Amino acid sequence: MNATKTLRKISGWMGNYLTYNRAEQRGILVMSLLLLGVIIFQGLIPAETLQKPPDFKTFSAEIRTFEAEWRRAADSDSVARLHRFRTYGRKYGTYHRDSSQGTFTPKPLLVVDLNRADTFELQQLRGIGPSFARRIVNYRERLGGFHDVRQVLEVFGMDTSRYNAIEHNLKVTRDSIHPMDINTVTFKEMLRHPYFPFDITKNIMIYRQKHKTFKTTDELKGIQGVNDSLFRKMVIYLRLGP
Repeated sequence: MNATKTLRKISGWMGNYLTYNRAEQRGILVMSLLLLGVIIFQGLIPAETLQKPPDFKTFSAEIRTFEAEWRRAADSDSVARLHRFRTYGRKYGTYHRDSSQGTFTPKPLLVVDLNRADTFELQQLRGIGPSFARRIVNYRERLGGFHDVRQVLEVFGMDTSRYNAIEHNLKVTRDSIHPMDINTVTFKEMLRHPYFPFDITKNIMIYRQKHKTFKTTDELKGIQGVNDSLFRKMVIYLRLGP
């Protein structure tokens, strides 16, 4: 009995979901016919013919020649641009790019006189800020003026790379040097100069006291501690008398 009831429930359930009225049957028939038509239509259309890739074998020689000439032209243009850029760099130090023509044109070269520039002018140099500018001015005052642009390398913190970046922007006016009178300069004044350390300054003063005056600057060569290299640097900043 239970089995019979179960079969009746299953039959009822299937009847509810698998029984279609006339309208639904006609809809299913129409959809089936449409699907069949699409399948037949696709079967009648020929498969798409793939286009063969172009054969470059017959043009291989021309292609190689063109590519070689293209590379040579590109390399030649790059070398020419690099040469112009470096030439301008050595001569002018700064560049202005002309966006309309894509070329570099030189700006007027910035030249700073180390013996006359103030801290503001020195700050226009590449890598020179306010602190460094003050150091250069202070060293110039102690020195009595720069005799050569390479003396800026003696400023505390100045290294070769920084100097190379501004070398072409520097000059010195040598008539701005203020030498010391070796026969009247005081111990403190001479000691303040970078080229006269304590021991040498003391020996110079002792020599001057003993001999009254220096008759020539060559007498400095006899001072203990003064070698040829130091003498050549010192003599620039010394004079005899007014």
